Amino acid sequence: MINKHTRALLDFKSKLFDRVQLRNADLAHALRDIRLDWYRISNVAEDEEKAEVFIYDEIGGSFGVDATEFVTELKALDVKEITVRINSPGGSLFDSIAIHNALVQHKAKIITRIDALAASGASIIAMAGDEVEMMNGSQLMIHDALGFELGNAAAFEAMARFLNLQSDNIADMYKARAGGTREEWRSRMLAETWMFADEAIELGLADKVYVKPAPPDDGEEEIVTEVENTVSEELDISALIIRPHRVDNRGFKYAGREDAPSPVNSSDPWNEVRALVATWKER
Repeated sequence: MINKHTRALLDFKSKLFDRVQLRNADLAHALRDIRLDWYRISNVAEDEEKAEVFIYDEIGGSFGVDATEFVTELKALDVKEITVRINSPGGSLFDSIAIHNALVQHKAKIITRIDALAASGASIIAMAGDEVEMMNGSQLMIHDALGFELGNAAAFEAMARFLNLQSDNIADMYKARAGGTREEWRSRMLAETWMFADEAIELGLADKVYVKPAPPDDGEEEIVTEVENTVSEELDISALIIRPHRVDNRGFKYAGREDAPSPVNSSDPWNEVRALVATWKER
C-alpha cells in the first residue's frame, strides 16, 4: 500500500516529467525509461549452495525500482546460505521493512555484512541476519523515522502521529535483535546514533567483526582460479560500487560516526540523559 506521503513524491516526479515533456519529448521519454538498480543478486562463483546480495545504493532506487523486484528475485534463490552485503545510506522505510521480512522468511541461512555503511533503512535490513557482521571501519546508524508534510496544523499533527508509530515499530525491531526496551531504543534513535563495529556489537545490533578466512591449501592453480572468479563477479557490480553516497542531504543530524556522540549503552540509565544533553548542546 502506498501512503499519502509516498504518493505525493510520486506525483511530484510525474509533474516534473510532464514539464520536461513540454520542452523535450525525447529527453522525457529517456528519463522515464531509466531504472537505477540499487541491488544485485548472484550466485557465488563455483558454489551453487551460496548466493550474494549487494545492496549498495539508496534502497528503493531513484526512479521507481521498489522492493517488489528484490523480493521476487530473492524468493527464486534455492540456496542454503545468502550473504547480504550492505553499503547504503538507507531509503524507503516500507521497502526496507519488506526486504527485512523477506530475508527473515527465506529458508537459507542469512548473513548480513556491513561493508561500509548501513544507515537508516539499511540498518533495518541488517537486522534480518542470522548473523550480523561488520567490516573494520564500517558504520551502522539508527534514527527516528523521517518524513515531509505540506498542509495545516492538523496535517502536521497527523504526520507526527504517523512518524511516532513508525519509530515505535522500528524500535521494536532493534529490541527484538538486541534486547532492552522500546523506550531505550527510541532514545537512541532520537539522538541519531552512529556506531563503529565494536560499538554496534556492544549494543547487541551486530555479532562480530568479519575475519577473512584462510585460503584453502589446495595448490596454487586452484587459488588463482578462485581469485579470477572473484574479480569477475566484482566487475559485474562495478556500477553499484562506484556510486557515491551523500548523507548530508537526507535530514540526518550528523555526517558519520566521527561527528556524532558516542552510542549510549543501557548499562547506566544516566547515559541516555547525558547523550541527549550532549546532542542538544551541539545544535
